[in-house]
Amino acid sequence: MNELQTIFDQCWQKLMNAAQTPGAAWRTPVLATVLANQPRQRTVVLRHADSASGSLWIHTDLRSAKIEQITQQPAVSLLFYDPAAETQLQVRGHATVHTSGPARQQLWDSSPESSLRMYLAPQPPGIPASSPSPNLPGQFIGRVPTRADLQAGLASFAAVQIQMHSLEWLQLSRDGHRRAAFTAPAGTLRQATWLEP
Repeated sequence: MNELQTIFDQCWQKLMNAAQTPGAAWRTPVLATVLANQPRQRTVVLRHADSASGSLWIHTDLRSAKIEQITQQPAVSLLFYDPAAETQLQVRGHATVHTSGPARQQLWDSSPESSLRMYLAPQPPGIPASSPSPNLPGQFIGRVPTRADLQAGLASFAAVQIQMHSLEWLQLSRDGHRRAAFTAPAGTLRQATWLEP
């Protein structure tokens, strides 16, 4: 159990570092949702990781399709991969959309202006367009808006909290892969077991 506890702790440390480090391997996981038996996947940016509560946070446009998918079916999965370390982490949990409150505001306040510019988009993301479009007001194409400019985008900003309930770790190696599963509701490790890779 000691080695499994160490792996679990290292995963959380890597998640917390990735949330604060642009360019980190686990910074951009793939989020999977399901709606009407149709799976959807997209790359998202990990914005915050809280080991005490077992929560991972991203933000997205309130008008995006993933919001409807999460609202109707909150079971989600995040897939992280570090090509240099050859380590994969699959997180399964329950997603909650926050459209108000202190957690949403803190995520807005802590995000750089360049990451918030997309919330000024005049059109909902993913709708058909007649030609390639940055979906930004003309004055913000090629320019990062100020905090004052961004206030108009706050209405489209949603924070998504993923409350982890389990994770699966895989370490690839030429000497033999290693795999483990963890049950960790609310961030507390309840069960850990080795799996056959």
